[in-house]
Amino acid sequence: MLRHGDPRLCTIRLSASADRVVLNVENDGAPCTAAGESGSGLAGLRERLGVLGGSLDAAPVGDGLFRLTAKIPLTRGESRPAVLEGRR
Repeated sequence: MLRHGDPRLCTIRLSASADRVVLNVENDGAPCTAAGESGSGLAGLRERLGVLGGSLDAAPVGDGLFRLTAKIPLTRGESRPAVLEGRR
């Protein structure tokens, strides 16, 4: 977020349930882009999450805020995804 914008306010929430981990990042510093336009950073994130069976949603949400939501499913027998443990 600091690399791609100039936020004054950022909220980061991480939650986990028995079947998935969800990361929400919301900030007020994302530059305005045309609808549907996304940079290679978001595309790369989508690709990496897809390999894990996850998903990424990223878009303006009004009032000058931008929200990114990443969801990663947990598999049986795993307490957390390997990506959170620093493994690749």
